[in-house]
This record gives sequence, structure tokens and C-alpha cells, in this order.
Amino acid sequence: MSTELRTIQDLYRYHFRKLRSYLRTIWDLPVRERYRDRGSTYPSLVDIYLHILDDYRFWFIQAYTGKTFRDFPLGIRLSRAKAETATRAVERLVIGFLRKLRPSDLDRTFYIQVDKRTITVRAMLLQMIEGDLQHKGELNALLWQMEVEPPAVDLSRSAGF
Repeated sequence: MSTELRTIQDLYRYHFRKLRSYLRTIWDLPVRERYRDRGSTYPSLVDIYLHILDDYRFWFIQAYTGKTFRDFPLGIRLSRAKAETATRAVERLVIGFLRKLRPSDLDRTFYIQVDKRTITVRAMLLQMIEGDLQHKGELNALLWQMEVEPPAVDLSRSAGF
């Protein structure tokens, strides 16, 4: 029987598999398409992708521990190799955090200094899944506008749900 924590851990593993698919799709595009300002929440496909990484880093570094990190600057021209390295580092951070959790940890609270509020670990984990889905959906829409097939989300087939 799957527990709530196991389901959350499975969702995160799935999200990182898909994130690597988005990386490949975006960096396979011509450079001008990859960095074109599309008038979205973040200007380019690369900016949106790097914002997803920054979101993970915000929640798992700054919000949870109170430590700071530097966002990727908008418009940065990151090589595929550096994007892969950054993605692996974020995945190690998040998956390492999730491996250490016990079901009772989901109810543990912590204070987010920047937001001046207290939340549970569960709320943080679910908030990040929601944010991840939002930005991947945005990437999907932009890729479809370019007539590029995105690595669309299909949990029922890919994650064994």
C-alpha cells in the first residue's frame, strides 16, 4: 500500500524525469528559438526552465533552511552541459531531502523568513509540485505554438499511478 509520503516521492521522481525531457527538447531547438522573448511569465523557454530550477532551490534551500542562493539571471546563455549540471544538482538536493523524510515529517512546520509565515513540510512539497506543473504547462503551450511536441505530462502511463 502506498503512503502519502511515497506518493509525493514518486511524483518528484517523475517530475525530474520529465524535467530532463524538457531540457533536451529546449536545448535541441535552434538558439534563436530557445532564447526568443515570448512574452510569457519569464521571457524565453530557457528562462522558464531555469526559473523551475530556481523555484526548487528557493523552496528547498531558502524557504526551508533560511540560506540564500543566487537566481539564474534572465537571458543567461547557458550551455546544454551547464543546464544538465544545474538540473542534476537540483535533483540531488530535492531527492536527497525527500529520502530523509518520514511520514511524520510531513506535519512538521517551519518559518519562511521572506514570506513571514509558517507552513508544513507537506504544504511546501505540494506547493512546489503545483508550481512545477504550472511552468511545465506554460512550456507545453509555447512549444505547441512553435509546432514542437512537448514532453507532455501523462502520469498514468509514466509514473505507474
